Amino acid sequence: MSQTNANTKHRYRKSEAIRELELLATDEACRKHPGLDRKYIAPRTFRDDSANELTKAIVKFIDLKGGFASRVNSMGVYDRKLGKYRPGTQKKGLADIMATYKGKSLHVEVKYGRDRLSEVQKQTAENVTRSGGIYFVAKDFESFKNWFDQI
Repeated sequence: MSQTNANTKHRYRKSEAIRELELLATDEACRKHPGLDRKYIAPRTFRDDSANELTKAIVKFIDLKGGFASRVNSMGVYDRKLGKYRPGTQKKGLADIMATYKGKSLHVEVKYGRDRLSEVQKQTAENVTRSGGIYFVAKDFESFKNWFDQI
């Protein structure tokens, strides 16, 4: 008996936005290595089919556009003696990516699949925007790029 369509995974197809990011990153690599023929530089590849891959793509894109971006790890630290994670010192609800672009403070929360903002994250988003920062929830790279291009 054959598998049903519900059990089969969809094949990943890169958006034009991801392809543009790959081209920008490969161009950057060529500029960093001007003595090498372009054909010897491995093309840079990105995806946006998981939260981790989407986060990496967003951080790289902001950097390539002349901004500063950093991933924020708020998971805490594993304590072997206690056998569990100890909370970090960051405020709860911080966005996954904090960046500066053209003098603007950007906070990008990555939500992939069915993941949604918690109440603490919603409050943080409100606090960021109230203080003059810009907050965005990225569900895929294409929507992020469209938003970013309007800044």
